[in-house]
Amino acid sequence: MQTCTLANLFMNNNIQRSLIPEDLLKFSWVEEMVLDPTGWYLAYTVKQPDGSSNGYITHLYVRAVDEPSSVRLTTGNGRASSLAWSRGGRRLAYAWSDGESNAVHVCSLIEGLHSAADSVTIYPAGEMPMSGLDWSANDTELVGVRWTPSRHPDEPGIRTNIPAPTIKVVRRLRYKMDGGGWVHDRFSQIWVLALETGVFHQLTDSECDYSEPKWSQHGGRLAFIGLAREQNTELGQGQLFVCDYPNGRPQLLLPEWQGACRSPAWGDDDRSIAFAGHAFQQPVNRRNFMTPYMANVAAGTARPLAPEMKEEVGNYAVADQRVGLSNITVRWPLGDRWIYFLLTEQGGVNLYRIDVNGTQERLVDGSNVVFEYSPIASDRVAYGLADPSSPGDIYLWRDGGSQQMTALNPWLGDVELLAPTEYWYDGVDDGLGNGKVHAWIVKPPDFDETKAYPTILYVHCSMFSWDFNHEFQCLANAGFVVAYFNQRGTTAGYGQAWTKASEGDQGGTDFDEIMLGVDELVQRPYIDGNRLGVTGGSCGGFMTNWIVGHSDRFAAAVTQRSIVNQISFFGTSDIGPECTFGETKVTPWINLDESWRQSPIAYAEQIETPLLIIHSDEDHRCPLSQAEELFAILRWLGRTVELVIFEGESHGLSRGGRPGNRIERIRRIQGWFERYLT
Repeated sequence: MQTCTLANLFMNNNIQRSLIPEDLLKFSWVEEMVLDPTGWYLAYTVKQPDGSSNGYITHLYVRAVDEPSSVRLTTGNGRASSLAWSRGGRRLAYAWSDGESNAVHVCSLIEGLHSAADSVTIYPAGEMPMSGLDWSANDTELVGVRWTPSRHPDEPGIRTNIPAPTIKVVRRLRYKMDGGGWVHDRFSQIWVLALETGVFHQLTDSECDYSEPKWSQHGGRLAFIGLAREQNTELGQGQLFVCDYPNGRPQLLLPEWQGACRSPAWGDDDRSIAFAGHAFQQPVNRRNFMTPYMANVAAGTARPLAPEMKEEVGNYAVADQRVGLSNITVRWPLGDRWIYFLLTEQGGVNLYRIDVNGTQERLVDGSNVVFEYSPIASDRVAYGLADPSSPGDIYLWRDGGSQQMTALNPWLGDVELLAPTEYWYDGVDDGLGNGKVHAWIVKPPDFDETKAYPTILYVHCSMFSWDFNHEFQCLANAGFVVAYFNQRGTTAGYGQAWTKASEGDQGGTDFDEIMLGVDELVQRPYIDGNRLGVTGGSCGGFMTNWIVGHSDRFAAAVTQRSIVNQISFFGTSDIGPECTFGETKVTPWINLDESWRQSPIAYAEQIETPLLIIHSDEDHRCPLSQAEELFAILRWLGRTVELVIFEGESHGLSRGGRPGNRIERIRRIQGWFERYLT
């Protein structure tokens, strides 16, 4: 077991300065990593900002695990993804996109890394990219996922001599998806690519989104997940399918299952499939924890592997280093008794494994976040580890210990990184655990306890963590104390009851608990209670709006990609139909008053705090109209308010937006607080 401490991570004798927003252009982030089946080769991708294109480049590297250096296999301004080793271990497949074309590359390791040769399969012009790659047992085919156009049988064809209409015809919910745009006329389908001929075979063809295909260990069958767009249906939470290949049709594996399934992984005998899931009935509730399950393929049944598990499988750490907010995966290497997964626990994300009898072992823990991993059967696991001193590097766990494999951001050794201090405060005592709230504080450089500092409170309903956070470093470097709490309603890490405690009470006890944290915070002599700011994004934006509508304690606020109106959110967000009821416990047309009561906009007339509203015009999670509603009211009332709209960005602006926009976003937040707090 490896335990990482922060005691010596922030000591450096060559300190020059602390981080600024423009430093974003210097970062390198590890994204994917895969060990080959022998355990001797590691393939991984590294993502870097590209200032010239205002985008990102992701290159592929391979190294022998006992050698000191890596070989880069890709060139040009493209993006490598979806890494997959063949069963024999000498061939590596990956997807490549350069903005103009998409391809699958297969790299053959002939006489070691220095003799690697690429063979390339190019998609037909205009075809969608392929992702989620997995090799067949005989190494002749690749299965993957592609967005696939779907033509409804009721739609008429194009009429001769009549100009084609420009319309969108919507027949299902989730007709738009954040980060994916309008998907009303396409679905994610499973395809198989024959490497010898380059011919594609479409395996699924229905108005359902399929993902995570995995070939059985001995071949002949595939397992994958199907997710319906109507998430109040039986398939609405994600169900497990199996299909005989090449002549079978997809079949539900667990016909009596009423919950959610993710990340299927076949066992050696092809009679068992491990997966992450929960057994709560629809409609969807995003606060239900997923844990490891085992499916009996022949019987079509499943059982929990860890029925007493209190936390949720996956990485739910919130930071600004990775595009995705979760990594819900279960991996079962060929020939291994162990099934591997990540578990979110009290601000950290740890690496675990479990066997079919429920015996568990924690391999990596500490004040850090394991964000990705790749196990093989010889007791080796490559994993990505981040902490407040590093946005992430690759480590190799073997023989009970770990060794660092990469050092992607050596330049951070020449800047002053500001270490967060962990503490707990007394929250609302209502019988949930011990009523303690997990919190952190980041102090400015050259901190002087005899001075009183302006302080920024960051709020969220997801899990603040031990991950690296560039934005927090920048704000602290600008002279602010930065504080953040994991109050009740936090997505994961503190037990199912804690996560569900805010359901039907948005802005109730969770708000009270945050304000108790503020009460505790201002008791510290170095906190200036007259210069408090508050900010947050998404549900943290909701809470920011709620706070300034219910308190005048803050001198300035910045609300980001926020929820304003629970009534309009239902029909305009890509997750509105299922999320609204899950959060508020009511539907607007049944209980309009209760939906309005839990909407920050209902209290807009009470907002006197200078408010900066940051939003993106392609945000389909919290649509731009949410920001516009709040801005219009406050401007009409003559309040101090400003709306900044980032063009061409989605809900994930802070994590995956264009580099120039990410930098500008931090500058706008910092500038607003400097204007009103300093």
